[in-house]
Amino acid sequence: MSYIYGLLTGAISALLNLMHSLTGNFGVAIILATIVIKIILLPLTLKQDRSMKSMKVLQPELEKIKQQYQNDPKMVNQKTMELYQKHKVNPMGGCLPLLIQLPILWALFGVLRDPANVPQESSFLWMQLINPDPYYILPVLNGVVSFFQQKLMGSSDNPQMKNMMYIFPLMMVFISYKMPAGLQIYWLTSSVASVVQQYLIMKKGD
Repeated sequence: MSYIYGLLTGAISALLNLMHSLTGNFGVAIILATIVIKIILLPLTLKQDRSMKSMKVLQPELEKIKQQYQNDPKMVNQKTMELYQKHKVNPMGGCLPLLIQLPILWALFGVLRDPANVPQESSFLWMQLINPDPYYILPVLNGVVSFFQQKLMGSSDNPQMKNMMYIFPLMMVFISYKMPAGLQIYWLTSSVASVVQQYLIMKKGD
């Protein structure tokens, strides 16, 4: 894990410094580096979208299995896995991009804390990049964008998804309000890019 973390921090540091050499500001460099990372992860995002669409198509069949074997949880699991295998659907496929983003977030945190990569006095707009947003504007924006993201991807027919549409944005505000502003800029840019990507994917269709 430490080897992978070292590779990630090295790659992100090189990308961030390249963008800084082009723009002269580490805040703008973080935004541009985030867009580059999103483009690199685009194939995984498309795979996630296909996985979510497949899961939505299979939902009626999954409900039938639950109804048919409601008194036999073991058989429900067996028939569910058989259905996934038959249609070549990975139920964890929709989580992959999010799981990959987490180590990127930690690696970026390590890069921002290292004065050799980002000077401690680096600022963007009203914020010092190594400190949390003093006015909590970025955490609130993260929550708002997260709400639109959940609304775009969610389904009003699914009670659990409907609840998550409101719970997850509040969690985002709570999680991010103490993050360094640099990480908040990364997360906000990544979320906005995800909303734009999802809108274009839905508009484009298959």
